[in-house]
Amino acid sequence: MFRGCFRLGAWLSSALTLVAASVTMADAPIGPVHVKVRAQVLHRIDSRLFGQFMEKASWGSEIGSETAVIPGTHELRPQAKELIRQMQIPVVRFPGGTDADYIDWLDMIDRVPGRSGGRPLTTGHTGNQVTNYFGYDEFLRFCEELKMEPVIVVNFRDGLFAADGARRAAHHAAQLVAYCNAEADAALPDDLATWPRLRAANGHPRPYGVNYLQIGNETWAFANKVSEEQYLIALEAYLDAIRRVDPGLCVIVDGQPPERALRVQQRLGDRINYYAVHHYQPWQIREIRRGDAQVDAATLSDKDLWYAWVTLPQIAPDGQSCLQRSELDQARNRHYKVAMTEWNWNGWWGPEIREQVTFDSLFAKGIGAAGILHAIMRQGDVVELATQSMLIGDGWKIHAIWCDRTGQTPPQMLPSGQVTMLYSQHHGTRRLQVDVADMPRYDQPFRLAGIGPAHQVAYLDVLATRDDEKLYLHVINRHFDQTVTMQVDLSALDGRAGTKGTLHILEGRLNNPPPNSETLASAQIRKATFDIAGEEFTVHLPHRSVVVVEVPH
Repeated sequence: MFRGCFRLGAWLSSALTLVAASVTMADAPIGPVHVKVRAQVLHRIDSRLFGQFMEKASWGSEIGSETAVIPGTHELRPQAKELIRQMQIPVVRFPGGTDADYIDWLDMIDRVPGRSGGRPLTTGHTGNQVTNYFGYDEFLRFCEELKMEPVIVVNFRDGLFAADGARRAAHHAAQLVAYCNAEADAALPDDLATWPRLRAANGHPRPYGVNYLQIGNETWAFANKVSEEQYLIALEAYLDAIRRVDPGLCVIVDGQPPERALRVQQRLGDRINYYAVHHYQPWQIREIRRGDAQVDAATLSDKDLWYAWVTLPQIAPDGQSCLQRSELDQARNRHYKVAMTEWNWNGWWGPEIREQVTFDSLFAKGIGAAGILHAIMRQGDVVELATQSMLIGDGWKIHAIWCDRTGQTPPQMLPSGQVTMLYSQHHGTRRLQVDVADMPRYDQPFRLAGIGPAHQVAYLDVLATRDDEKLYLHVINRHFDQTVTMQVDLSALDGRAGTKGTLHILEGRLNNPPPNSETLASAQIRKATFDIAGEEFTVHLPHRSVVVVEVPH
């Protein structure tokens, strides 16, 4: 009934058993929420869940990674590089995105045989063009420097629609694999040996050692124009060509729609390592509805809109965030793994409603993104890799880092990226069961495009992870204007807690423009310490915040 979010049989051993103490939107005083952390490990939490997508785009006022390039060079602005370094990104995807299936990878390297001059422009799927100053060598060297694992995406559309079949386009993708991963003196068939030698000539004698390759991007958008058999033949041609160069490469293919992913899995089985699923909410908001009635947006307060924007992605009967995705259910049932290679809170006011509202909070989007991230972590038994869209740019305002392409304003972190950074820096490798009691809740009655009404939403969204040295409680306080007290019981865990814990607190302001002399960034992360008495402690979670409670244990 509730698909991936809730199953009655699983409920008895659920990660969260919440006893609701409902409150209304009138904000009655909130008593302490009681959290008991259990020793039971629910599943692994892979560090690759906290990755980023460094997209090259050519459409919708966005050019992605090219915004950060120092004009006339192939170098990223030092301030942008430093912010990316601070994020401690485990895995990063490049270059697309929707334009991945319109890119010739040769346009992003130097000294291509038979070419003269600089790198040509890339024409994307809408006909707009984008420069290629930040290409494969710059990206892969940057990954080496920051110890980020790269995920590269190859053009699949050319192979799918080629009049002479997919073999030539598959071979072209294999040339990129040779450029990235083959030894300079490797004995390779056909003309493949040319490409590692060219890499060496371009200044990198050693292989880059790319581990992940994705064949196409959102192929559901165009693959329905060919037969299913043609799709499978093309996919197999790419697998054969790529694996001849690097048999150990982890390959990601599209996992949407689930019926096509099922047939791919039945035919190709273990030759596929991951199936890609993308998740965005809420997209363009053209109207607001309450039940069957349309609501005048001008009558809604910032508080009303806040609770709508942060109640994501869906809410399970326990009041916590969850992902209702048939793709994830199928992956679990069929025993294959998912890479969520694009996800984020991605929405904007449509022209019909834009003039009626002043609420447009990057910070609210960040808290909403935290809800999606919690839901992804709760699917950690099947989702092993995730890359948030997008790492850097200036047009779409869903970036981890906003970068002014003119260089007049310094780069700045945005809240969605700060959430992922916070969790990348502070998380455990195992998710633990927690029991929660006395949880206050609220109702979110409105529908705004992909945001649906939700009943009995928990003010605190809580999950626990642990490694060999520390326990981490990851908590979203969705309350608009009240601090919520949380009492934590660790007595069910093995080992003894330390006497001091640390709070890593992400807080921000509702409005985007900086008032007075405040920093341009709309959110900041601060640290605080608290005392632990025996196996219990109490913490106070600020309103509108994301907090990681870190306990030596």
